[in-house]
Amino acid sequence: MQKLVCLLVVAQHIVSPAGAHSWYPKECCSDNDCRPVPCAELNRIHLGLMWRGLVMFNDMQTRDSRDQFCHICIKSHADFDLPICVFIPRVTS
Repeated sequence: MQKLVCLLVVAQHIVSPAGAHSWYPKECCSDNDCRPVPCAELNRIHLGLMWRGLVMFNDMQTRDSRDQFCHICIKSHADFDLPICVFIPRVTS
């Protein structure tokens, strides 16, 4: 059963990027700046969200994800990644 769950999660991540591009707003994505990431890679800090301890997104760059996954939009340069937007699933109770 655990192998099936892992396989389904991997399959979702493979299929997800293509479908996700249809809803990324233009101001966040230029056809290749956005991608899904594991939500566990995002940490809340006092200034916003930190991805992998390297890229910081402020509250103005944080948006609700349209699916149950986290997504980041960054412009990669030679020595650094410029944060554009981050999408996180809305918390429901």
